[in-house]
Amino acid sequence: METDLIYFKLILTFGLVLLAARLGGEIAERYFKQPAVIGELAAGIIISPFLLGSLFNDPVILNFATISGHFAEGGLEVENFNPLQIVSEIAVIALLFVAGLETDVRAFVKNAFSGALIAIGGVIVPFILGYGAAMYFFPEIGTVGWLFTGAVLTATSIGITVRILMDMGKLGTREGTIILVAAVIDDILGLVILSVVITMAKTGELSTGAAIVTGLIGFAVWLGILFIGYFGHKYISRFLLAPFKDSGLMPITALVIGVLISYGVTLVGLHPVVGAYVAGLMFAATAEREDIIHQTRPIMLFMAPFFFAYLGMQVDLGAIGAVIIPASIIIVLAVFGKVVGCYIPARYIAKCDHKGSMIIGMGMVPRGEVGLIVAGAGLLVGAISRDIFGVAVAVSLVTTLIAPSLLKPLFKKAASEAPSSPHLPH
Repeated sequence: METDLIYFKLILTFGLVLLAARLGGEIAERYFKQPAVIGELAAGIIISPFLLGSLFNDPVILNFATISGHFAEGGLEVENFNPLQIVSEIAVIALLFVAGLETDVRAFVKNAFSGALIAIGGVIVPFILGYGAAMYFFPEIGTVGWLFTGAVLTATSIGITVRILMDMGKLGTREGTIILVAAVIDDILGLVILSVVITMAKTGELSTGAAIVTGLIGFAVWLGILFIGYFGHKYISRFLLAPFKDSGLMPITALVIGVLISYGVTLVGLHPVVGAYVAGLMFAATAEREDIIHQTRPIMLFMAPFFFAYLGMQVDLGAIGAVIIPASIIIVLAVFGKVVGCYIPARYIAKCDHKGSMIIGMGMVPRGEVGLIVAGAGLLVGAISRDIFGVAVAVSLVTTLIAPSLLKPLFKKAASEAPSSPHLPH
């Protein structure tokens, strides 16, 4: 009976978080003229256990409580099982799958080289700035702690960036495509850096070889899936999608395959969202693309707000307040590092104009859940303390909140200065 009560409370929690996210998104769009993601994040912060959530005084309702127990039949023990986090992961997989579907595959491949160089610039500059700032403000944490701080600043949240571009209707622009290419490659580069730092934290030795091999394998798998879709889209249509057309299950089948690919890439060390995005790209090259978008986009619109609200629920404003001065400076460096590191290759290699280069730089600024994942890994292995974790949370929160506000006027100004030309069909 007690287990049933927990399940019922989890259902209630899911509904309340979705309701709060939807209200927050509506308020942000209607009254503040901001992307819905801002309101969804803010709603999560408000209902978190650190603020309004504490009024419920319940280990499950609006909390991150875990469930421990075992499966009745198999006897398999489950430790630290967090159902809300799993729901949020499924939500962001749906978001990235649809983002991949809505991306022009040919434009993505065309901008792959430029995006890779932009990603490298967006990793190197913030890493150096983060390492230096941590060494100055927190000399006691040592080299591993400084490396973790630098790694937090290299992150770019693909989920946040995609949602911002979707809300603004700019996902299909050249700048939007380059941002997505760079964000995906940034994630793979971040994997290599994180692997190196975690190894150092555990062993005390610098071992880059294994991490680089892991990164290369992950990149090869991701690239292979992309090219299967790019060159083999006719076979995907014939053998994977055509058998389900008559039953009407073709779009859902594509989504299921996307989920399986999301899991598959985790076997080579990549985050599921990278697999979800490349799965969407794979189906975007097929003739059935529009039908798949038409039926999977509502699923994404239903689930995605939960992810952003849940992300906001992880923010402890009190922990941020304890390190407000160093956090403020590192936030500035986090924004500056991404903008400069991405602007230079965008301007002089991708040959974007000034406005376009600024848009790309700002589009790479949000750290979101990726920054929190890196910081959480550092906290778990004992490489950083709670105050450094508070700094990382502040960086993730503020960069996520300011990016839409800065991107919107940049896109608007770029559009107003662009020469008038006939609109091409999307």
